[in-house]
Amino acid sequence: MSLRASCLALSLLMLAGCAAVQPERSVGRGLDDTNASISIKAAMLRAEGYALEGADVEVTDGVALITGTVPREADRQMAECLAWSALAVRAVQNELRISAATDIRDRSRDAWISQRVSSRLLRDRSIRSVNYNVEAHDGTVYLLGVARTRGELERAAAHAALVDGVSDVVTYVRVIGEASEPVARGERQARACAGEAVPTMDGQGNELMGAPDMDAPEEVRTAPVRPID
Repeated sequence: MSLRASCLALSLLMLAGCAAVQPERSVGRGLDDTNASISIKAAMLRAEGYALEGADVEVTDGVALITGTVPREADRQMAECLAWSALAVRAVQNELRISAATDIRDRSRDAWISQRVSSRLLRDRSIRSVNYNVEAHDGTVYLLGVARTRGELERAAAHAALVDGVSDVVTYVRVIGEASEPVARGERQARACAGEAVPTMDGQGNELMGAPDMDAPEEVRTAPVRPID
C-alpha cells in the first residue's frame, strides 16, 4: 500500500473514531447556544424601564433557562419576552422569582452546589456529562441538555438530589428517541411579550423578521431518585 493510501486509511479511521465518541450536543449547537445567551443578556442590559440586573439566562440545546430574582412581575415577563427574541431559542423556561436580590453568600452557595453536581456527573461513567449543563439557584438545581436514555436522566437527577443543600431538582432535558410536542414559537413569544414590539434576533444580535416554530425538548419535572453505586 502506498504512503498516500496509508495516510488516507488512517485519516478515515480517525474520523470514524471521532464520530463514535462525538457527544450528542454538537459543536455547532453549542455555538448557537452561546451566541443566543450573549444576545439575550445584551438585550436585558438595554431594556429601559425594567429591573433585570438580578436575572440570568443560560441557553442549552436551544432551551433558555432564566433564573434569579426581579422586583416586579413586569420585569419577569419582559425577561421571558427577551429570551424568545433569539432565533436559536426553541423553548423558554422562566424560573425567575419576584423577591429581593440574593446576597453574595447565597450566590456562592449556589455556585458550590453547581460544582458539586457537575463533579458527580463527571465521575459517573454511565452518564455522558458533557451533554449536561447544571445551574443552581436558591438551592434548586436545574439540569439542561441531552440524555441518551431515560435511565441516564434519572441517574443524573439522583446525583443532583444527593448534594448537600439541594432542596429541589428540575430537569429540562431532551431524551434522545422520545417524541415531544412542537412548540408554537410565535404564539409563545407574542403571549410573553404582551404587545411589546421586540424583534427576533439572531446569534449576532441582528434583527430578523420572524422565526419558525421549533420542537421543544422533553421536559421532566419529577425524575425518580434511586441509590447511586
